[in-house]
Amino acid sequence: MGFFDKLKKITSNLFSGFTEADEDFFEELEETLIMADLGVDAATDAVEKLRTKVRKEHLQSQEAVREGLREILMAEMEVGDTAMKLDTK
Repeated sequence: MGFFDKLKKITSNLFSGFTEADEDFFEELEETLIMADLGVDAATDAVEKLRTKVRKEHLQSQEAVREGLREILMAEMEVGDTAMKLDTK
């Protein structure tokens, strides 16, 4: 099972019982991301960014919080220009 499959499976279980973005939810999300092999530092950073986003944008629905998490994880995985430099000078 690949990283994204594992992440999708684990987070779908987490969001199936979603009622509100409270402190328990954020703690469980952080544990879930760590179990999905995201890494402790990356998981902690992503959850902190999501906490801030939920507070600033007043996200309340399951889909809005899920989309916020998706945006944060996509931004974290952005690596920039991946083109190889093939000039021989």
